[in-house]
Amino acid sequence: MATPMSHNLGRLSKRSRAADAAQGKTMQSDDARVKRRRTSHSKNQAREEVNVSITAQKDSNMVSDPQKLAASSDTIHKGDIPLGSWSSFSVAAGQYSNLDPIFTPDDEYILLGLETTVHVYSLATSRLLRALQLHDGDRIVGFKLSPEDPKCLYIIASSGSVSKWDWLSGEQCSYWDACYRTVSVDVCLDDSEADSLFFLREHNDGKRQIVVRHLNDAELQDNTILETNVQINHLRVACKGQFVIAHGDQHVFFGRTSIGQSSRPLQYTWREMNHSVSVVCVDVRPHTISHRPGVQSPKDQRSLGKIDIGFGALDGSILVYHDILRFFDDDDGRQGGKNVTPRRLHWHRSSVNSVRWSRDGNYIISGGNESVMVLWQLDTGRKQFLPHLSSPIGNIVVSTSGNSYAVKLADNSITVLSARELQPSSTITGLQLCPKEKNLLQNTSEKTGVSPDTIAAALHPQNPDHLLITVPASRQLTQDGQPLATASVLQTYDIRTNRHVSRQALARTNATTLKVGPEGSHIVTPDVSHLCVSKDGKWMATVDNWSPYSKDLQALYRDETGFHRELEGSEDIFLKFWRWSSSSSVWELVTRIDSPHFTNNGPSRVLRLAVREHSHEFATIGSDSVLRFWCASIRQRSGLKPHDSAQPVETWKCRNTIDLKSYLNVDVVDRLSAASMAFSPDGSVLAVCLGSTPRTNAGLAILINAQTCSIHYSRVGLYVGLPCAAAFMGSRLVIASTESLSIWDTVDDLVRTIGLSVPGSASAKQPRLLAVNSETQSLAVSAQYPASQHSLDNRHTSTPSIQVYDIATLSLLSETILARPPVALLSTLHSSDYVVVDSGANVQRLGRLGKNLQSNHSPDLISHLNMGLANLFGRQGTRHKDSERTAVELSLATPGLRGELASVFGDAPPSVMAPANMIFRHVVDALSA
Repeated sequence: MATPMSHNLGRLSKRSRAADAAQGKTMQSDDARVKRRRTSHSKNQAREEVNVSITAQKDSNMVSDPQKLAASSDTIHKGDIPLGSWSSFSVAAGQYSNLDPIFTPDDEYILLGLETTVHVYSLATSRLLRALQLHDGDRIVGFKLSPEDPKCLYIIASSGSVSKWDWLSGEQCSYWDACYRTVSVDVCLDDSEADSLFFLREHNDGKRQIVVRHLNDAELQDNTILETNVQINHLRVACKGQFVIAHGDQHVFFGRTSIGQSSRPLQYTWREMNHSVSVVCVDVRPHTISHRPGVQSPKDQRSLGKIDIGFGALDGSILVYHDILRFFDDDDGRQGGKNVTPRRLHWHRSSVNSVRWSRDGNYIISGGNESVMVLWQLDTGRKQFLPHLSSPIGNIVVSTSGNSYAVKLADNSITVLSARELQPSSTITGLQLCPKEKNLLQNTSEKTGVSPDTIAAALHPQNPDHLLITVPASRQLTQDGQPLATASVLQTYDIRTNRHVSRQALARTNATTLKVGPEGSHIVTPDVSHLCVSKDGKWMATVDNWSPYSKDLQALYRDETGFHRELEGSEDIFLKFWRWSSSSSVWELVTRIDSPHFTNNGPSRVLRLAVREHSHEFATIGSDSVLRFWCASIRQRSGLKPHDSAQPVETWKCRNTIDLKSYLNVDVVDRLSAASMAFSPDGSVLAVCLGSTPRTNAGLAILINAQTCSIHYSRVGLYVGLPCAAAFMGSRLVIASTESLSIWDTVDDLVRTIGLSVPGSASAKQPRLLAVNSETQSLAVSAQYPASQHSLDNRHTSTPSIQVYDIATLSLLSETILARPPVALLSTLHSSDYVVVDSGANVQRLGRLGKNLQSNHSPDLISHLNMGLANLFGRQGTRHKDSERTAVELSLATPGLRGELASVFGDAPPSVMAPANMIFRHVVDALSA
C-alpha cells in the first residue's frame, strides 16, 4: 500500500550520513540473521523463550503482516552468560505496613514498618536515621522492642524467622530460623525477667496455633498453648504473658494463667466470646500500681489485677469491657448472676480501624475512615474531635510517656501529635502513590488506550534525584472497600535521601469533608494522566481529565447505541502549562487549554504528551488523530508594549497541527486507540507511532520535521500490537508495543524486533514501559511472564520484571524480578541508572556497578549525613552518635581521602565551579570510597 504523500519516500537530510555511504555500508537483507544464546537467572523460575527477528525492508511502502513477522523470527535461548554487572542497588520509599508504629522509651525516635524493612526516624528532625533491611526479602509480620533491653528490636518475618537488631547501630545481633507461616506476634517479659515471644501460626491444614518461645532457655522450645480451627488473625499479650487475647472476625479468645504459676510450660485457661459484629482492632489496658508517693488507697489496691479491653468493630461501634477477668469466674461468663456486658460507644459511620487507651485510662482514642480522630472521655461521655485529617486513619499509638500520639494515615504519612494541645510536633511523609484500580473509573484502557496501571511521573532534569510523580489528594474507599485513587496532586520526592520534598495540587480537589453523593457515589477529583518537564526545568505541561458517572448521564440520552460516544464527549479535559517560580518554589499555572483535542461529539482524550529537546515546546496527540504543537509566546496586553513591563507575561498557544486520519484509513474520527511519540535528541524530528482498533496499517511510524511540521517519512510493519512507548537513541528509534520491542535505524532503514510476548496471551494486553540511557547505550523495558510455564491458568499468575538490553547487539544485559508490577520506568540523566517505581510505592535504581558512582555509597554514611539537625549540632548523651562522628573524623584525616577531596574542589575559582549539588555528590562519593 503506497503512502499518502509522494514526498514521504525521501529521507530527512539531517539523518543522512555521507561517511557511511562512502564506506560502502549496505543494508542487511531478510536472510541475514544472527543467533545468540544468553541467560537471565531468576529465583528458580523458568522464563519464556525470547523471540528475536532481524528484518530489513528496502522498500518503505511494503506492508508487513504482524503474524508473519512474529512467525519468521529467530528463537534466541538464554544461555549461561553472567549478568552480574547490572544490579538493583538502591531501594527507597515504600508503603508503610498496617503494623503499629513503635515509640522508643525516651520518645526521641519512632520505628515504622514497611514490607521488608523497618525504618528508624528521629522525631526531632523527622529524618530517617537508619533502615533495617531483611536480607532474605521476606515479608515482615511484626516488629517489637525488647522489654528487657529497649535498644534491641525483634523483627519477625512471615516465614517464622526472628532476627534481633541493635536498632541504633543497625547491626543484627541474633537470628533464629523457623519454617512455620506466622500471622501475628507479640513479646513480653516473663517471670524470670527475660523476653518471651508469642507467635500466631498457621498450619497447612488451616489450623491456627498460639506458640510461646522463652528466649532465656538453654534450648529454645516452642510451647503450644492454643490450637483452633477458627481463623484468628491478631494476637495481644499483657501482664507478663499471664493474659492473652486473640481475635478474628466475630470470634475472640481469652487466655489466662493461674496466679503465681511458675511451672513450664505454662497452662492457660481459655474462654471464647462470639460477637454479633466483626472485631477489627483491640487494645488492652492492665491496671498497674500507681507511682504517686504515699500509701495506696483501698480503691487502688482493689483495682490491681484488673484488665480493661476496648474493641473496635466493623460497624463503627466501640465495645469497652471493664475488668474482663470476671469472664473467667464461671463457665457461663457470669459473676453474681450478671452477664459481663460491654459499654457501647458509637460515632463512626464505618469501620473503626484503631482504638487506644490513654495512659491514665480516662480516655479512649479511636480513628476510622472518616479522617477524624475521636477522644472519648469515659467518665462524662463527652467526645473531642480532631477533624480534617488528610486521609482515613489506619493506626494510633500512644507513646511510652503518654505525652504524644502517633497517627498513621492511609496516604502513607505519619503525624505525631502532642497529647495536650493535639498539635503536630513531627510529620513523616512517604511516597504517597496509590495504584489505580481497574473498572473503578468509567473510561478504561480498551476504549481510550490510556492504561490505568501507569502513573504520570518524571525525573527533574536539573535535579535527577527529585522524582515528580502524581499522587491522590486523599485516599478514598468505595463501598466495597477498594481504593478510589485519582492522581490530582504532584508530589516531589527525593529518592536519594528518601525524603518527601513538597506537594502541589495540579487539578481541583474536594474541599468538602463529605465526599459521597446522595446516591452513594463518590465525588472524585480529576486525574492527571500525562506530565512532561522541559530540559531546563522551567516549564511543565500536564493533562488532566474528569468524567461524570455513567448513571448521571443516562437520563440525558435516549439512544442507548450512542450513549458511550456521548459519555466520552462529556469529559472535562485540560492541558495546563506551568512555570517554575524560584522565589516561592512552586509551579505557577500560566495557561489552561480547555479541550485541546475535540471532534463534533465533544472533547477527545489526549493519548500522549512529549517535550521537545532544547526548546520550550510540547506536542500532543489525541484520539481525534490530530497532532498539535504548542509553544510559548508573549501575551499582548491592551495599552502596554512587551518591553514596558519588567517581566514579559507569557502564554501558550497552538503553533501548528497535523491531521493524521488519512494514515489510519478509517471513516470514524475517534478510532485512534493508542499512540506514542518521541522527539529526537537534537529536537529536529518527531516520531509518531499510531495504533488503531481495526489494525489498519499495523505497526505504523511517521517521521515529522519538528520545525516545519511537515511529514517526511512513514513506514508500517515496524512493531506488533498497539504502541505503548517510543524513545530515540541517536538515530535509532526504539518502539515498545504490547507484543514486541523494535529498534528502527532511521538512517539505514534497518529494523530489529524482539518478541516480548505471545500474541493473544494475557501478557500481550499489559502496558509496556520503556526507557533508554545514552550513557550505557542500553534500553530498559517492562515484561510480564507467567509464573510457571506449566500453569494451566496464567491470567492471574504472572511475574513482572525489568529487562535491560544492549541497543547495538540486542543482548540481554540484565533482568530484575519485581515483587509488584511497575507503574513508571525512568532514565536518569548523566548516569547509567534506571529508576523503577512499582505499585507498592517502592523506588529502586537499576544500574551498572562499574560505571555508576551512586552505587558505591554506604547506607550507614548516607543515613549519618541525613540524620538532621540533631547530628549537625552535636546532640549530647548518645554514645553511638559520638562514635560515628569520630569515625568520620578519622576517615577525613587519611592522606588518600585528602587527595580525593582536593580533586573534587581543585584550584578553580568559585565562578567556574560546578553547582553545589554536584559538589556535594562528589564529596559523598569521596567519603564512601
